Amino acid sequence: MKKLVIVAAIVAAGVGGVSYANYVATQEVRAEVDKQLALVSEQTGAIFKYAGLSASVISKSVEITNMEVISPEGDNVAKIQSIEITGYDPDNISPHTSFDVKSFQFDKDFAAKLPADTNEMLASASYDLHSSLDYDEQSGNSDVVVKLDAKDIVSFNMDMGLANSKALMDASLAISKAQQEAGNQPLTYEQELQQQTLVMQAMSKLEPRNVSFSLNNQGKLKDLLLSELEKQGMTLEQMELMLQQQLQQAPVTQDIAEALTSFAKGLNSFSVSAKLPEGKTMMEVNQHIMMLVGQPEELVKFINLEVKGD
Repeated sequence: MKKLVIVAAIVAAGVGGVSYANYVATQEVRAEVDKQLALVSEQTGAIFKYAGLSASVISKSVEITNMEVISPEGDNVAKIQSIEITGYDPDNISPHTSFDVKSFQFDKDFAAKLPADTNEMLASASYDLHSSLDYDEQSGNSDVVVKLDAKDIVSFNMDMGLANSKALMDASLAISKAQQEAGNQPLTYEQELQQQTLVMQAMSKLEPRNVSFSLNNQGKLKDLLLSELEKQGMTLEQMELMLQQQLQQAPVTQDIAEALTSFAKGLNSFSVSAKLPEGKTMMEVNQHIMMLVGQPEELVKFINLEVKGD
């Protein structure tokens, strides 16, 4: 029995220690978040309010809940159910970081004031956003994922694998540290130019390995398309006919043409994926692709292109 009491006491002390560490982290993060939001408010005039903020030492995560965005004139712009950042480390590039926004939605009165050509369905939709970065410092490989979901309408997913990305990660970290050191002081024009040069040099070394995009119907994709076609005085049938005519002249393979036609008819899902040759930078890949314009079969082979639609 005494042993169980001792074990229980150790567990309680551990939990208490973590809880206290989380409390301290939350206070520190709250101060930093308030500082950054104040800077954005100063630059844009917008006001940001949130109901809750918590930080976890174990998962290296921060969550902000029930955020409101208010215009300089005092009008409600948008509400966000939660924003969560996981794995962020100001002193290093973490093996995994992610950024999640849940239920971003424009205020109805604000949406009504958007330009006349704004799609009403998209303006009134609720959005979820997920982005993540997985980075292997040893190999220099990284994987970037972005997912955007307009609830009940349509979702978009992107996944890109990169090699030789260490220079870009180092540049990103250096820029982050420079901005932290600057504090409330804006960077000079020379400093901004140096940062841009650093990023451009790092980008030139990137080697794309694979990329994929997908569009998926979440229930109302057809309604969304119809509303856009109506603005142009077109019907869905007319759009399909126009697509067929364009595909007859476009430099695409038969498989790609069939995938596009199937998607136009079904409006369920459309995906594109490619596996790029190793050891080539983005610039080199782009140059080779430009050389293959007008040779669709060769282009498909070069980037291992796959297109699906239904």
